Amino acid sequence: MKRFVATLALCASIATVSFGTVLTFDNVGSSIIPTDYGSRVNASGADAGGRTNFNLTFGATPNVAVQMFGADYYGGTWNQYSNLYHWSTDYANLRDVAYTYDGGRIIFTADAGHEVRLHSFQMGGWRRDRTLTFLQVLVDGNPVFTQANITISGTTANTFTFDPDVVKGRVIEIRWADHTGGSVGIDNIAFSQTGGCAPNPADVNNDGVVDDADLLEVLFNFGWSCGG
Repeated sequence: MKRFVATLALCASIATVSFGTVLTFDNVGSSIIPTDYGSRVNASGADAGGRTNFNLTFGATPNVAVQMFGADYYGGTWNQYSNLYHWSTDYANLRDVAYTYDGGRIIFTADAGHEVRLHSFQMGGWRRDRTLTFLQVLVDGNPVFTQANITISGTTANTFTFDPDVVKGRVIEIRWADHTGGSVGIDNIAFSQTGGCAPNPADVNNDGVVDDADLLEVLFNFGWSCGG
């Protein structure tokens, strides 16, 4: 959900950019999280799967595909074996989290000509402090952050914060392993995109094209003023 309390900072600064999304899991709609949840979120706050009301704190991410699933950490393959699961309460002070019974992977892939940037995410322990076996962030296949046996608070969520001007690339992945199964939840995953065309003020309906639809929008509102 949309609560940010910093308890662990990897880098102090977070830059605001034109496009970005925060995955809060409060609009999943079921206990099983679709693998494409949060993929290609548009300016209306809807993703590629038609789910709506995404948190557009930093804008939209229409050029970033998202894939998330439960992964085989203990077998050593990291292959997909299930979906991630959704739970609403009791993971520290978070609401609406994703969790797994083994490993978890969330993969952000930017379109050609774009980059995806990671800002932050939070983790909370189920009803008490928990030990997270493994946590890693990779950029284009290269680890940029790795920790093992991390204490995850059961009261105030751990916040992992990154410099998005450094942690960026065509593909960013978050991997984690939960040794007790379902005891650590992840939430408030903030990411953004760069590249592509700069916003054009003539694109009044924000569909990425300046055409007759924009002209009609202006004509239909021609003569309007703040006073009526």
